[in-house]
Amino acid sequence: MALGALLATSTKDLKEVLSNGKTYTVPQYQRDYSWRVEHWEDLWEDLQAIESSGEDHYMGSIVLEVRERKQFRIIDGQQRIATLSILIIACVNYLRSLVSDEKNAERAAELERTYLGTKDPASLRITPKLKLNLNDDSFFQLNIAQHIQPSNIRGLRSSEKLLWDCFNFFKSKIQKKFAGPGAGVEVSRFVNELLTERLGFITVEVQDQLSAYTVFETLNARGIELTETDLLKNYLLSLADRLSASQMDPILKLWARITDRIGASAFPEFLRHHVNSKREYIRQKQLFKIIKSDVTDMPQVFKLLEALDKDAAWFSALSSHSDDFWLDYPGAKEHVRALNLFNVSQYTPLILAAKDSFTKPQDLVEVLRYCAVISVRFNGVSRRSTHILEEVYNSVALQIRNGKINNLQLLRHSLKPIYIPDDEFEADFSTMRLKFGGNSGKRIRYFLAKLEKQFGGADIHDDGMQATIEHILPENPDSTAWQSFSPEAHERSVVRLGNYTLLERDLNGQQAGNAGFSVKQGVYDKSKYTLTKKLGAYADWTEDSINTRQKELARIAKTVWSLSV
Repeated sequence: MALGALLATSTKDLKEVLSNGKTYTVPQYQRDYSWRVEHWEDLWEDLQAIESSGEDHYMGSIVLEVRERKQFRIIDGQQRIATLSILIIACVNYLRSLVSDEKNAERAAELERTYLGTKDPASLRITPKLKLNLNDDSFFQLNIAQHIQPSNIRGLRSSEKLLWDCFNFFKSKIQKKFAGPGAGVEVSRFVNELLTERLGFITVEVQDQLSAYTVFETLNARGIELTETDLLKNYLLSLADRLSASQMDPILKLWARITDRIGASAFPEFLRHHVNSKREYIRQKQLFKIIKSDVTDMPQVFKLLEALDKDAAWFSALSSHSDDFWLDYPGAKEHVRALNLFNVSQYTPLILAAKDSFTKPQDLVEVLRYCAVISVRFNGVSRRSTHILEEVYNSVALQIRNGKINNLQLLRHSLKPIYIPDDEFEADFSTMRLKFGGNSGKRIRYFLAKLEKQFGGADIHDDGMQATIEHILPENPDSTAWQSFSPEAHERSVVRLGNYTLLERDLNGQQAGNAGFSVKQGVYDKSKYTLTKKLGAYADWTEDSINTRQKELARIAKTVWSLSV
């Protein structure tokens, strides 16, 4: 669809946004008011700068969903519009306090009518043209708009407290700024000539929330205030607009439990993995469109949220090998740690599908092992393009869902397309280079511990292991002891995996250091690590020696990270 068919854009000042009978509604289940004093101070300082310079100020874009004539939903920009409305309310409040001049009552009424809403002739209460979300609107309407202090400030919800603090912040600023003679005239000019005419917005009008999402994706301009999670939540809960608060409460609690566990920033990725565990592979930019197509009524919303709630515990635990969740799956922590170490997530749909079909804990641990092995081979060592990973994992997940894969043997076979063959893996491992430090240092420790366990038979794990990583050829070698290495040879050799070994901390710190290889061999002979002691068999330590040792490690590696049972 052409972008022009999705939206209409225009540049407007605040007067054009708020006047002429327009009304605005924040979708009732959008996020609560969240601006704090630092935001209010920034806005106030901007207004002072505008006043001094005489120049206009750009306030960013606001995205509006067109409902009916002059009626809009605020999809993006509610924090700014709410704050500016409260600032105008504070100005009206101050004008009302200036009882010495009767004209100030007229000025207050005119500002109120133009920018804030209409007054009911019977109750004399203002009906604001801005309606906030479900949690905030009653307080906004009954207290902020009516200038009525709440009876129990301590009992306010956090967003209500922010709304009230915002009102008092600007009330104080206005009182201090316009304390002299002619204050009523100056306040009116401040609103009419500065606040509403010098603040400009790009307004983006869309026909529905799907269009809003497409606009943000196309322009790559999602505002800080509106995240992908907000859009998804707004769409799902917009299907419940006609439900009462009590009917909506279970949905909100379920949503809160899911997002609290996953985190709002990770929710879109989680949702995509969930969808990809159940249907043909989709990319992130297709997600909102698919959800809008698949979920069109409240029963489907409940079904989706209940399924997400079940998957959320697994998704959350997959991000941390130390999660208590894994206590019920002995052996899983080691595999999850490897997956975290190599920063892979493409396997997630497979796990979400497998957990519903493979009911024995030991089988699920084995599935995690398969994913870890593939990740080490594919991502950690051979570093192939990851494009195929998601498609294969998606295909396997669907085969698990439809019953075509119902045992571990079939699962192993289905993963062959992304399992790097032994000869390729061994060749890639033989040439691998890893700089020591940060996450790369953790990967070196992981590789060496697994190789030591396989070769030496000791039950060791890199997580919590006390050994240090020793550079056989030192990072800063003594030039006399290591003169066979030119600067160029040192640079390409010192980060070879074959140049690293495990060594006890006391042996490394006190005896090995930057000494020559013959001295180090005497230290290595005292080590409990078999691969380290084996360094005594080398006559000297050269580029050829490093190459030979790394090939030996590669031959061990293909037996460590293997899908064979």
